[in-house]
Amino acid sequence: MLKKEFRLTKRKEFGYIYKNGKRKSNKELQILYTPTWLSHPRFGFVLNKKVGKAVTRNRIKRQLSEITRLNLDAFHPKLNYVIVVNPDIIALDYNQIQQSVLNLANTIAHKHKLEQNTDKK
Repeated sequence: MLKKEFRLTKRKEFGYIYKNGKRKSNKELQILYTPTWLSHPRFGFVLNKKVGKAVTRNRIKRQLSEITRLNLDAFHPKLNYVIVVNPDIIALDYNQIQQSVLNLANTIAHKHKLEQNTDKK
């Protein structure tokens, strides 16, 4: 489980990221992200009732939480993330979900580094 310092907990934080965040997505996931003043990333997970019953949604949230906890170094440290899950994720196993999350995380981290480099010039 992610430590509390790595979690987005307030509705206001989620709303800010939804309103002002940039988006990257694939078939199973959509990741919204915004810069943060903290020195570490924070995560929030959103699953609606189309994803399945409560047991399924909770299992997927636990898996996403574990994936982010074990791979914190793959995420840019100066960003907050909201991971929105699409119903297509039900068909995937843990390793496929992990691959999907890490592909998007690497894309975002790479893009954010490029944006920072162009800002400095």
